[in-house]
This record gives sequence, structure tokens and C-alpha cells, in this order.
Amino acid sequence: MSQKNKVLVKINGQEYPIVGAEPKEYLLKVGSFVDDNMEAVARANKRLSTSMIAVLTCINISDQYLKLKRLVEELQQEMERPKEKVAEMEAYIEALHGKLNEKNEECSNLENKIREIETNMEEDEEVTLLRAQLQAKDEDLEKAQALINDLQNKLFDNQIKLVQATKELEDSMSKNNHNKPKRF
Repeated sequence: MSQKNKVLVKINGQEYPIVGAEPKEYLLKVGSFVDDNMEAVARANKRLSTSMIAVLTCINISDQYLKLKRLVEELQQEMERPKEKVAEMEAYIEALHGKLNEKNEECSNLENKIREIETNMEEDEEVTLLRAQLQAKDEDLEKAQALINDLQNKLFDNQIKLVQATKELEDSMSKNNHNKPKRF
């Protein structure tokens, strides 16, 4: 069981005990944040009662919380898109590797046929045709390899974008934590 911390904070002129598992400094920041918000509401609306100030403060803080929560959810969704794209690209690259292996096997088979024909008889039309097919397969193989290289580059770019999006989310969350008023 975690240790409970207790601090005494002054909110809107009254002292309140706050108890929580978080560090005392954090609990003081929470109390200070509420006090600052209530003070701002009270300054803007001099005729409000303490309970009305508290309710308006709760509404304002809830509004801030919900907007930040929506922003975090949107950023998390944006982070998922590159991950999904990377997964799609990896699956596509894997399929291309399978096709490349098939092409390599076909090339190997064609090369073996050419060797058999060359050893059994002089070069004739069939050998010429097989060489043309082999050359076409080699060209297909080169194209497939170029496509794989291009997709690997795109995968790398998407991974960079994912890292950047993660960094932006962390920076945004860090800024939100630093933008909170500090009271000591």
C-alpha cells in the first residue's frame, strides 16, 4: 500500500487538508491551481457567493480538462496512423519478398534449363528464347528490387514521422505540465 501524504492548502481564504498518494509538492500545486482559478472567478464576478465561485471554477477546470483530454485523444489517434501505415508497408514488403523469392526460383530454374540445353546441343531458337525470358525475368527482378528499396525508404520515413509525432505529443504534454501556475 502506498504512503499517503497530507498537506494543508489555502483555497479562497479557507484552509483545507488534502490527502493523496502523490508527493506533497504535487498536492500543493493542485491546491494552488484551484485557489488561483477560484480567485480569478471571484475577481471577475464580485457578487458571487463562495459556492457559486466554486461551481464556476469547477466548470472552468472541467472545460480545460475535457479540451486537453480531447487533444490527447486526437494526438494518440494521429500517432496510430503512422503505425498502421508502417504495418501495411511491412506486410506489402513481405509479400514483395515472397514474389522476389518466386522470381529468384524461376530465374534459377531458367538458368538450369539453359545449361542443360547448351550441354546437349548447340544454341538454337529455344535457347535464344530462354535467354530472352531470363533477361526479362532479370529485369522484373531488378524492378521488384527497386520497388522493395522504395518501400523500405517509405517505411523508414513513416518510422521517422512516428518518432516525430511521439516527440510532439511528449512536448505538448510537457508544455501543458509547465503551463500550470506554480505556487510555493
